[in-house]
Amino acid sequence: MQYDLTIIIPGRNEEFLNKTIQDVLEHSKGKTEVIAVLDGYLPDPPLQSDPRLTVIYNPESKGQRAATNQAARLSNSKYLMKLDSHCAMDDGFDVKMRADMQPDWTLIPQMKNLHAF
Repeated sequence: MQYDLTIIIPGRNEEFLNKTIQDVLEHSKGKTEVIAVLDGYLPDPPLQSDPRLTVIYNPESKGQRAATNQAARLSNSKYLMKLDSHCAMDDGFDVKMRADMQPDWTLIPQMKNLHAF
């Protein structure tokens, strides 16, 4: 399937990675995929399976920038988004972001402080 947006989530020992991935998949309304990079670790419990999720496992940590670039090379989407592994998204965030995008823009979504606990 061809996606419009690839969300790249690099992580290393991230407590909220699975929750973040599930939140992204639940709130995306367009053709959006997630590529998660497990950089030097395997989460416990394992990530939940979804056809829109690709998981890259690096047995040894490469670092955030290398992991992000590794995921970007796998994407065929028109747009890329890097996301931290402890985020929550608005309903339809992907469609809203793409509605006004221009080819030469860098979009920075508004961030609000959420308390995980």
